[in-house]
Amino acid sequence: MNAPLQLAASVADFSSADHLVRVERLLVELVSESTTSHLDPFDTGRAALAHLASGGQRVRAKLGLDAGIRVGLSQDDAVVIAAAVELLHNASLVHDDFHDGAMLRRGVPTIFASRGADVAVLTGDLLLSAAYAAIAQFSRPAVIADMVRLIHRRTAQVIRGQCGDLSARKQPVTELARYEAIVAGKSGALLSLPLELALLGAGVRDSLGLAQEAAESFGIGYQIVDDLEDAKVDGPLSLNIINVLQIEHTPIEAARLARQIGSRHLQFAMDAAGRLPLGAGELLGKLARVMSERL
Repeated sequence: MNAPLQLAASVADFSSADHLVRVERLLVELVSESTTSHLDPFDTGRAALAHLASGGQRVRAKLGLDAGIRVGLSQDDAVVIAAAVELLHNASLVHDDFHDGAMLRRGVPTIFASRGADVAVLTGDLLLSAAYAAIAQFSRPAVIADMVRLIHRRTAQVIRGQCGDLSARKQPVTELARYEAIVAGKSGALLSLPLELALLGAGVRDSLGLAQEAAESFGIGYQIVDDLEDAKVDGPLSLNIINVLQIEHTPIEAARLARQIGSRHLQFAMDAAGRLPLGAGELLGKLARVMSERL
């Protein structure tokens, strides 16, 4: 249930391609430290590199770069934040593919499909560990401990969301609040983290809660958009808002209500992002507008 964000070209073409190149270099550098022999079938370093090379829009990296530069961080620190969050996100994808038994991601075989369950679990673990190595490079040692604690909290939130998703396969979700809580964990936590890390690094602590609220609402809104587009292919046991709402509503009413709920979340995300200091939520607000146009 980790739907890829489909971005409009104006948002996807984030201003600094040079910064993104530096993020990619750091991702490769950190996971390459653990590569072993070409003949080792359990070389998680090479598996991680293969996964990272498969693509992705690097949305969370772009959020970290944009927010970091806007709040006055150095380019180096913005790159560190972007890399840390992107590593966490990709760790969650590798683990999700294992749990889902997924054969393809981004049009190529998943680590689970190409190298097996053991390597998939360990590769996700490596990417997760590399995120901490990335944030350790932040230039202000006094805030690194708080950043590590924040990364742990958001990672724990993702794990709780994934546990809820797995539980829903055996006991379908019947309440909207439960659906939103699961989605906020799985999607919202790692969309919030780049903004929070940038604000924390700049010493703007009083806006961390607002950043979290904005990103979680955005995460729920974009997942609802994806659910609506996948409603015909998702099975009755899938964690899809249409399945939740159809318990008490007709399919047509459920779809209409889902659009209203999604629109409300995305509007809140736009408003909250716009209230973040120094324009830190500018890119998140643009993403929310793009997603709202798909409802």
